[in-house]
Amino acid sequence: MPTTVEIKGEFEIKIKRLIDAGLYGNIAEAVRDALRHMLREYDEKEIAAELYRQEKVSLAKAAGIAGVSITRMKEILIEKGIRPRLGVEGVRELYEDYETLKGTED
Repeated sequence: MPTTVEIKGEFEIKIKRLIDAGLYGNIAEAVRDALRHMLREYDEKEIAAELYRQEKVSLAKAAGIAGVSITRMKEILIEKGIRPRLGVEGVRELYEDYETLKGTED
């Protein structure tokens, strides 16, 4: 999925210096590496819990994002002071849970 990013100012100068120093072959390579480093800082369990807290994902979907069982995800939520919601809110959430659980049958 190609994405276009405009880099200006201080970031542009620093990236060009890294390329000039031979640490990266081009801007795209430097940006990819920067994104890799940034994304390593985020724990998938933290992301899943926050999405669940904001009611953007179901419990099953949060567990899938975190790479843990639904039971473990409930424990994680409780540890973070987030009360797990019981049941599903609608057909979309039920289908989302079904698709998530179907993918874990392997």
